Amino acid sequence: MTRPGRSFGTRMALVAALGVVAGGGWMAWADLIRSANPLDHVVRVHFTVATNGGASHLTPMQDSMKMHLGETGIAFYEAENPSDQAVSGQGQYSVSPPEADPYLVRIACFCTTQQSLQPHERIEMPVTFYLDPSIAKDPKLGNLHDITLSYTYHEAKLPGTQASLSPVSTTPVN
Repeated sequence: MTRPGRSFGTRMALVAALGVVAGGGWMAWADLIRSANPLDHVVRVHFTVATNGGASHLTPMQDSMKMHLGETGIAFYEAENPSDQAVSGQGQYSVSPPEADPYLVRIACFCTTQQSLQPHERIEMPVTFYLDPSIAKDPKLGNLHDITLSYTYHEAKLPGTQASLSPVSTTPVN
């Protein structure tokens, strides 16, 4: 909040006179305002997939989302088995830049369990996460505006009994 009668130029001169310096240079006025509350900082999280040539396909259902630090987000990836055989696999995640990995906290993730897909089955798999507000204090990442969360789906061999299970009936019960 500013005092009445002080112009923007006056406030900037006051900041300069106080010698506010960060990161080896003068901070921009917008950065000064933002740094007062790290929870106001917005980061765009991008969602991608790295392919590994398996039979199943994994696709992010959204390209990106903007999030405030500390805000919980949920993103979905779609897995599809276009083959005539049951497949199983597990997602392996990576975060870019790698230094941001400890700050992108996954609360619940499809990557923690193996997923099985019947022939021609398509499922949506969620990942629930938040950006740890302490990232704002990291000198390398405090001004970060973009993070990429990427998954690679690695196929695994199905146990014989699981591979032979018939698909769940989609006939209505009632």
